Parts: sequence; C-alpha cells; structure tokens
Amino acid sequence: MLDSLSVPVPSFSSLLILGGLFLVLVYIDSRSKIAQKPLEYDQLLMSRLNQLGMTSFVSLQQKSGLTDSRLRRVRRGELASLTLKELTRLGTALDWTIEELLQNLGVENTSSSKRLSEIKALRTECLRLREELQQQKIELTTEFHHSTFEQLQTLLSNYPSIRQLVQVKPDLPAKNLTSLFTSLDNLIASWGYKPIGQAWEQVHYNPQLHQPDAGDMEPGELVYVRFVGYQDGEHILCPAKVSRTLPAGSQK
Repeated sequence: MLDSLSVPVPSFSSLLILGGLFLVLVYIDSRSKIAQKPLEYDQLLMSRLNQLGMTSFVSLQQKSGLTDSRLRRVRRGELASLTLKELTRLGTALDWTIEELLQNLGVENTSSSKRLSEIKALRTECLRLREELQQQKIELTTEFHHSTFEQLQTLLSNYPSIRQLVQVKPDLPAKNLTSLFTSLDNLIASWGYKPIGQAWEQVHYNPQLHQPDAGDMEPGELVYVRFVGYQDGEHILCPAKVSRTLPAGSQK
C-alpha cells in the first residue's frame, strides 16, 4: 500500500538545471532593477552632448573610452568611484575641465572634493615643474654658449682681422693661419667627437663610414679621404667624403 503511494524523487541533474534557471532569473531581475534605477544626470549630459554634436551616450562612451558600467555611474553622478585618468578622459570628451565636470554633475561629497583638491595640486605642481625646466633650459643654453665661446675665443677674436689681412694680401700663405684652428680641434675633442679618417689619407671604402663621390664604388676599394667625417661613439654624425683620386695639384 505504501509502495503505491511513493512520490518520484527528482534526479540530481534535474535539480542542477532548476537551480541554474533560478540563478539566471535572479540575475536578470537584478539587472532589470539596476537598469530601471533613475539616471538623474541624463538630461544634463544629453544637453551637453547635443551642444558638442553628439547624439547618444554611445558616442560619449566611444570618445571617453569608459565602459558601459562606468558610464552608468557617471549618468547617476557617482564620480567618486572613477579614477583620475577616467575623469580626465571624460572631461576631455565633454570639453569640460575636471572642475567643471565635478561641479556640473553635482559632486559635493568629501572624497570627490579631496580628489578635486588633488587635481588642482597636481596641476600647480606640473606648472611649477614646467617653469623650472624652462629656466634650466635657458641656463644650460647660456652655459653652453659661454663654454663654446671660451674655447673658440682665440679663433673668433682673430678671424675678423685675418679676413681683413687676406683682402690686403691675397697671396698670404695659408700655413700661417692653420694654428688658429687648434681651438676647433680642442672643441671637438671636448665633445667626445672623433674624426673619421684624415684628409688625403688612403683607406678601404666602407659604406658605413664613407660617402663616395661615385655611384659604382665597391666596398674594400682603395680610396682617398677628401673631407673627414665625425662620429659620436657608434653614431655617425657625418660620413667622411671619399674619392678615387686626390685633388688636382696635390702631392701624396
């Protein structure tokens, strides 16, 4: 008699399916409630978007780079949970400063006010550092000019007189003037620049170091250095100019 009244017991798999459906329904219900929660700043934001030529929150999301959930927080005025980077991107998208963004969205709580103060402090510090760097740039440039002039002073002082002398005596031997260029050699050495080759030196052509005067010059070919080059460590500042022949009238 009792056996005929027994109730079938659901299998374990059936219970799992029912439980999963229940969780899905709970999730959908919670999402529905979230979606129905008033987004109090939608009207203000849409008005601003229309001023900027944007027609939807999708455009704002794309321009600001915020996720859908982060943008919903903005639409509710919950800016305190956003990072400084997110606030900056949002302000740029809305063409507002961060101060205007916080004020327009009615932020008055302590954490947001603190964040606003931090932003202002960061901006002040950035301006200070920018001015300091600009001043350092001026000082370094001035120091460089003075240092370079000091090393070239002999050449710069004598050059105007030498130029005048050459006009009076055009046949003045050039060897009398070469000592003036010692200061240039010293300057190049102080910068750590090294010459590539020596004038009229015969070398093997190297495309990495030399600039040929003919397009058919082959690597390893014997050539002459017409004009030296310079390098700073491994960096080639200017290649040495090379030729298969020396200048006319030169002696090697």
